Amino acid sequence: MFTAAAFAIFIITLFSSFLQTITGFGYALAAAPLLTLVMAPKDAIMVVLFTGIITKLALLYHTWRQGRFADIALIFTASLLGALPGAYVLKIINNGTLKISIGIVLIIIAAAMAARFRVTIRQPKLAKTTVGIVSGFLSTTTSLSGPPIVMYYLNEQTGKEQARANLTRYFIMSNAAALAISYFFGTLNLTVLGTNTLAALPAIPLGVWLGEKLFCRFNAESFKKLALAVIAASAVVSIVSSLYA
Repeated sequence: MFTAAAFAIFIITLFSSFLQTITGFGYALAAAPLLTLVMAPKDAIMVVLFTGIITKLALLYHTWRQGRFADIALIFTASLLGALPGAYVLKIINNGTLKISIGIVLIIIAAAMAARFRVTIRQPKLAKTTVGIVSGFLSTTTSLSGPPIVMYYLNEQTGKEQARANLTRYFIMSNAAALAISYFFGTLNLTVLGTNTLAALPAIPLGVWLGEKLFCRFNAESFKKLALAVIAASAVVSIVSSLYA
């Protein structure tokens, strides 16, 4: 049934999948705060996790030769350690606090990226483990698992093609794990998820197609600027919508 909410979900998913295709990680950053405007934040997180998998499966076809699952194996394994307590936090937190938390996380990330904060990593395994744990926690609490691993790749100055390919692989695995853990903790409503996903699905292939058309036109600097703009805008939307409510 066509409703204003269904149309909004379609447009948000179209925009988010477009950003995901260009940046490799923009889907949740755009979709999570915007979807909270038309549905409960906890339901929005589950929709982002599930539709994010579909978006990234489509993108996996275009990046199959540019990345390796082995490159993100340690980060993914560590993310499971963070996802478990994150799912429990989502179960007990209220919607208003959750939306503000999403905004605060995004502001911190935007500030770090704008400052071009960079560190020399002397223990890569420890760094990847830390990034994975933080990413896993954010995945099940806010669906925003991307920023920690994105900042890791930016810090390491990984090429945009390789970064996008590895991020795609990581998100497929981490989103699937987050959904399974959320179901175990009782925060995944399959009926609500199915209804909202039906409105989002048609937008995904269109967004991926548009993103692929423009991806080759973005250099590394444009990539970083676009990522920063998306993060900052998402933070404002999340906090303002919570305060307005």
